[in-house]
Amino acid sequence: MGLSNIWLLVSCLLWTCLPQSQGTVYPRDILLKTPKFRRVWGGVQSNTGPNFGGWLLRILNGDGNFACGAAYYAPLLVITSANCIYPYRNSLEGATVEGTAFSECDRENYADIDSIQFPEKFVYQKLYMDVAVVRLRDPVRGRLTEFIRLCTVKVQPKMQMVVFGWGFDNTEVEIPSSDPRNVTVTIISVKECRQKFKSPKIASTSVCAKQPKNPKQCLYDGGSPLIYERELCGVVSFGSHCIDTSKPGMYTNIRRVKRFITETEEAINAEVGAAHSSWWNSSASYLHGRPPVKNTEKEWNSADLGWSCGPLAVKDS
Repeated sequence: MGLSNIWLLVSCLLWTCLPQSQGTVYPRDILLKTPKFRRVWGGVQSNTGPNFGGWLLRILNGDGNFACGAAYYAPLLVITSANCIYPYRNSLEGATVEGTAFSECDRENYADIDSIQFPEKFVYQKLYMDVAVVRLRDPVRGRLTEFIRLCTVKVQPKMQMVVFGWGFDNTEVEIPSSDPRNVTVTIISVKECRQKFKSPKIASTSVCAKQPKNPKQCLYDGGSPLIYERELCGVVSFGSHCIDTSKPGMYTNIRRVKRFITETEEAINAEVGAAHSSWWNSSASYLHGRPPVKNTEKEWNSADLGWSCGPLAVKDS
């Protein structure tokens, strides 16, 4: 194949794979050691195509049905609600997480669930520490897939945030959508939240937000993200329903549970690092003395073209 034909092929691949809008398209899939800062969501202005960002995920149970909303935090880590995912903890066979942003180059953008980590003090159907870290067997694939930062701002009354969902909590009002939606909600004070629920106790790890008056605009799928600007500041918790929007939505305050998330991340990273080191040592011992394998493929990487759809076989002209 001549050089001109090669560039024609590459140009066609570029045109086919790039969604028809400006934004962030990554040159390759996320790897186990991809640093979070190199693949972090840059806000709505960085979205490519008709999606809310490559960090927004949904969790599917072993039957392939919607279980929870979730946010992609690190190569093997997904954040969701403990109350939402808890009923599935003993039936993870076939359970997956699926991305919501697609490139036409993507053959798949899902990953199998390996295990779920719950806070020690979490109690099912209680609000305190309602967060779970889902560990994946492999990173979620996809050229638009990315991570989201944890919240760094103090959540206060009157702040406006955006919650995402599909409407699975609202089936009495309308049929859930196949694509995610979002709606803006306003944070309210703990005092007002107590008055609305007629309860003197609101968990210290929870935050309340005023629901839209119209139930059709309400989104309250368990585990679905609540964001402020480009950070994950909450996840849909437990105790509210879209069928009665007079009561506030309850969310887990990510800043209040951040320590659990980061400590879980450190423990998993250490475990993965130890396993990888052991595998590498055994592989190196096995391959010692064997002749190197000749690579007959050329990868058009971002340094060459600014985009890569993976290995591309090239014949000499």
